[in-house]
Amino acid sequence: MHGDHDGDPMVFSLPLSDPRCNNDSCEAFEAAHKESQAAISYYWQYEYGHWTTWLYLAVIFLFMLLFIFQSWHDRHPRLLSNPRPSAFNKAVALWRTFSYRRYRGHVADRLGLPSFGLQLLFLAAIIFAAVASFAVRPYYRERRGYGSPPLGVRAGLMAVALTPIIVALSGKVNIVTLLTGIGYEKLNVIHRWAAWICFGLSVVHTIPFIVVPLKEGGLAVLHEQFYSKGAFEYTGVPPLAMLFFLSVFSIPYVRARIYECFVHSHILAAVTYLGLMFWHTGNLEDSWVYLWATLAIWLATLLVRAFYKNSMLSVQRNWLEGFLANARSIPGGMTRLEVFVPKTLTWKPGQHCFLRIPSLSLLDNHPFTIASSLTAAGESRQFEGGNLMVFLIRPHRGFTRRLSEYSRANVDVSFGLFVDGPYGGLPRRIENAFDSVILVAGGGGITASISWLEHLVRRMKSHTVAVRKVKLVWAVRKNAHLLWIEEELKNILDLAPKESLSMDFYVTDDTEASVRAEKQEALSEDTKHAIYNVRDESTPRTVDLPEIATITMVRPNLSHVTDRSLSAPRTCVLGCGPESMKIDLSNAVARAQAKVDNNNVGSSYRFFNPVDHKTLSVVPMELHAI
Repeated sequence: MHGDHDGDPMVFSLPLSDPRCNNDSCEAFEAAHKESQAAISYYWQYEYGHWTTWLYLAVIFLFMLLFIFQSWHDRHPRLLSNPRPSAFNKAVALWRTFSYRRYRGHVADRLGLPSFGLQLLFLAAIIFAAVASFAVRPYYRERRGYGSPPLGVRAGLMAVALTPIIVALSGKVNIVTLLTGIGYEKLNVIHRWAAWICFGLSVVHTIPFIVVPLKEGGLAVLHEQFYSKGAFEYTGVPPLAMLFFLSVFSIPYVRARIYECFVHSHILAAVTYLGLMFWHTGNLEDSWVYLWATLAIWLATLLVRAFYKNSMLSVQRNWLEGFLANARSIPGGMTRLEVFVPKTLTWKPGQHCFLRIPSLSLLDNHPFTIASSLTAAGESRQFEGGNLMVFLIRPHRGFTRRLSEYSRANVDVSFGLFVDGPYGGLPRRIENAFDSVILVAGGGGITASISWLEHLVRRMKSHTVAVRKVKLVWAVRKNAHLLWIEEELKNILDLAPKESLSMDFYVTDDTEASVRAEKQEALSEDTKHAIYNVRDESTPRTVDLPEIATITMVRPNLSHVTDRSLSAPRTCVLGCGPESMKIDLSNAVARAQAKVDNNNVGSSYRFFNPVDHKTLSVVPMELHAI
């Protein structure tokens, strides 16, 4: 900071107004420099990065405490001593009335706007970033030579401080899930929004470094500063552009339309961004601490996933030794994939795996929800020496279409594949926490619901859970689609305790269904939900639905469905399907919270928990609320 006072005595004694008095060799300049730093220290700006870090660590800690409490609370079935809701229950219901709601519309759907509760969390984070950035003045120093603009420095340090948590939230295996129990699917939503906050802070960081040279000398000074040796303005442009690319291509609407490109480019772009940040920050003070932490988190995630979760390189098995599997086409245009896994590979209902089939594609690694469940003892439908993992895969294009074509051309032919997972699922043991469960599925989302249904039925049969009733609500486009779960339904019906299970099926777009719907209009309400044969047009056979099932040839009104299905003091609603269905279901359950406060319908409804699952390729689950 101190200048060379042995220099030109003429410069040393110049007044600050003299253009030649422009560095610390001038006594007046040095005094003004010290005064500016004393008013708002450059080094003090690094505290903003520390505060940002402590803030998100505190939030994680609070969710960790909640997870520990819920895990302890749900370790055994909880019986109600008083079915009437307490003041606390009513307060929670009031909060859920707001927090579960979601916007509808093209803009909301394309931007992937989450529930109001998550939006409130993001708003709080944005307010913190804005207040921390703009509350302290001055934003700029009187002269560029007095030091970097405080606004730019603190905004940049907060952006750098967000880098470790952004990467931590992105991994399929991550420490935040380990601490809080929240699946990576829900954390991925926070990951995307945290990246946008980081980008916003980066823009705030950039602007002052452009404004200052423009004010002092216009474009010529800006050009000179930008291209000077070691200029942070020059090294800052590439990482800012890369962060913008990462954020924009993560918007659900954009990502869905270039998914293959997104999958292969996102990680490469993220690694490039991290490398550019090392270059840009130049190890100033503790700036590299955040980046080394980010690198450590990413490498830990990568190593655990590669050598523990992925069967290809798992240390628990022989490397490059896949699992035996077979695929076959089933009625309704679905592919049934059965994978024979060792008993050491266990999973929970609603979880999904990434599958790689080298004989179809060596590079493709796609997520699919597991449609089978384990018993309480950790065993599924068995084969000799292991368990059977079932996937129901609806062909679309690319990998799923090739798998469908292969299954039709190679009947009863086994092949090898690699399993990466399982991932996702719910943090709570809902069978111990609720009296009834409503499973709502749309189309291929039945894969998640059917695994939950089988799991709950198995547990109810053992009489060691709180759940006594389960209802499945499933909407499909075609009548024949009901045959997708024919084999699973037979197994479930054999296990289900008497009067514990009910099913409502809705066919929304079927010529045959339309004819039946017209006939239903003339029926009384008691006979309107009649039992029909479900016929697959590609086969001559028909399959009878079980007596506990009803079929209606209209699109379901989820508000009416949930209201009609709520019959226990504690109800959990689980949904899996298209984005529009998830939004409708979340809003329906939000409206149902009023029943807790009104205390009507005989018994009070204490908990209504919508758990939304995202359909990605073929229905891997995304947790939005629990």
